[in-house]
Amino acid sequence: MKRQYVIGADLGGTQIRSCLADAQGRVLRESHQATMAQEGLQPVMGRIKETLHRVADDVSPDEVLGIGMGSPGPLDPQTGVVVEAANLPGWKNVPLRDILMQEFHVPVWVNNDANAAALAEHRFGAGRGYSDLIYLTISTGIGGGFICGGKLLLGTHGFAGEPGHITVEPNGPRCNCGNIGCLEALAAGPAIARRATELIRAGEHSTLETAVLPGQQLTAEMVGRAAQQEDAVALQAVQRAANYLGIGILNLIHLFDPAVVILGGGVSKLGDLLFVPVRELVRERGITLQQRETPIVPAELGDMVGLLGGVALVLMNLETESA
Repeated sequence: MKRQYVIGADLGGTQIRSCLADAQGRVLRESHQATMAQEGLQPVMGRIKETLHRVADDVSPDEVLGIGMGSPGPLDPQTGVVVEAANLPGWKNVPLRDILMQEFHVPVWVNNDANAAALAEHRFGAGRGYSDLIYLTISTGIGGGFICGGKLLLGTHGFAGEPGHITVEPNGPRCNCGNIGCLEALAAGPAIARRATELIRAGEHSTLETAVLPGQQLTAEMVGRAAQQEDAVALQAVQRAANYLGIGILNLIHLFDPAVVILGGGVSKLGDLLFVPVRELVRERGITLQQRETPIVPAELGDMVGLLGGVALVLMNLETESA
């Protein structure tokens, strides 16, 4: 029986998604359900298995090339053990790969969700044709993945590719990771909302004023909509985040010399409000002409990036093994 199918999966704090795809990455069917992470490890693990069974139950294990899953981390991609997942209570040192191999009797690969997304954009999206790229996802946090020489950069312990935690402001705010002045603390969605709130409370006028009344809270999406309507406070908050993001990206360009930088995640939907100042900063401060002209482009795969990341993870590992 020919092995012709790939199963991709994406484990998130809000939703578990899976798909059945062919060996070319064409998605044949999908399934999803709420994670309900607050219920703890075993109920979530049960839902992962159930979601995977839904897309694979009429397929023999002999027809499946493997399962690839993107998961919150940090995790060890060599062993498939999730060391800890902040949005998944009770998930510490969970042998996710081995649990799924025992359940489905096929090869399983597990990697950081941002790494998986980088693989997806490299194989199926905005990174097609490039052997060296940086992928950043900018939403509640900032994650990323680095493709170098056509391969995913993992590092000694599998923890490479954490651009959200490079320091861009030595005296900046404390990040959720515990460090000071991280890129994530200054350019992710919550940082944009926090900056707009600070400006309003300092007395600056904005259409967002009613949203920061006691008991209410701004979101980055609200600030983004106001910025697109040229609200001065919202524009300040977005421009500040774009400036720090540009600094972070410039540092990464100088370190890795990528052919392209791809930006995904909810904050990237700000479009030109984000991309234009980021590109301008890189053009102004890049050391070489080539670095100054590094394309900085939107991701292409949208909500499918997690599922296709799982698919790409399987295909990449199979290619590596057969090389």
